[in-house]
Amino acid sequence: MNASKTTGRRALRRISAALVSATLASTLLLAGAAQAETLRLSTLKQPGSDGAKAAEKFAKLVEERTDGRITIKVYPASQLGDWTEVYEQVQQGAVDMAMQPLATSDDKRLAITWFPYAFTNYDTAKQSLSPGGAVFGIVSEAISEKGLTPLGVYGEGMGGAGFAKAVQDPANVQLDRNLKVRVWPGGTTHRVLLERFGYNTATLPWAELYTGMQTGVVDGQIGGTAGMALESFKDITKTWVQYNDHFEGDWFIINSERYAGLSEADRKVFLDAAQQVSAERFEQVKAADAKHLDTMRAAGIEVVTFDDATLEQLAAVARQDVWPKIADELGEETLAKLKSSLGM
Repeated sequence: MNASKTTGRRALRRISAALVSATLASTLLLAGAAQAETLRLSTLKQPGSDGAKAAEKFAKLVEERTDGRITIKVYPASQLGDWTEVYEQVQQGAVDMAMQPLATSDDKRLAITWFPYAFTNYDTAKQSLSPGGAVFGIVSEAISEKGLTPLGVYGEGMGGAGFAKAVQDPANVQLDRNLKVRVWPGGTTHRVLLERFGYNTATLPWAELYTGMQTGVVDGQIGGTAGMALESFKDITKTWVQYNDHFEGDWFIINSERYAGLSEADRKVFLDAAQQVSAERFEQVKAADAKHLDTMRAAGIEVVTFDDATLEQLAAVARQDVWPKIADELGEETLAKLKSSLGM
């Protein structure tokens, strides 16, 4: 009788243990399901483009490195709205992430992203646009106040100027050229730069630029890359000058509250993934720019490039003569940080 009771108690204990284990397993599964989440990432890039593929790779890396707990849905071609609207939506948390330009209308420090000759080549751009770099730090400080955290930069390429006619000795900044170059409305930085380089300037909306160059209202345009010029102005561009005046890039940004809500390990996954995609693109973008220049040459466009020494001379002129006149575009404190990073 006692043996029977003992056996019964043991059986009950085994059943109880099994029930506890099953309950615990169910609880863990439910907890894992509760932690799984999907974030939305917006980008201007068209489906199938290098930029869209980069955004998709970032999403894939995050999903793999979080064992599927976090997935990122990429919305290309501005499906979630115009990029300026999306910028505000990421600040508000309505959209989790974006890979796009930064909206500079409410913070002049962000003019650093196109400030002329903040760097002159791919190596210095990569260094300054990576965590620990001067421009990355300035941007991080500025947008953190708006509820945004930067993770990396997808590079589009070095900037230059396209013209509908020939350009006399583009490296000679002492010439007065009878050429009028379009700068974007509000583009004070490049207006002053071009005037120091011997050009006349005019503001013109983007929508009117093609017709303006075609009809001679303006003779050229600045503010983009060779690839962008091929997309929009290939048939009317006669000369392309690779001034390397700025580095065009889209920023991986995430809503700061959403980012802070991730575990420390997951935040590292996001940052590392963005930096991996950024680093890979920096390796590719020089070749991409070179390919675009070759495409221009094949199309009969005169392409003017400069060696490193000449680029440094152009940068020296810009930093000495232009920067003091456009200091207000950044603010003295931000400009001082930029100068310090360059040993000035």
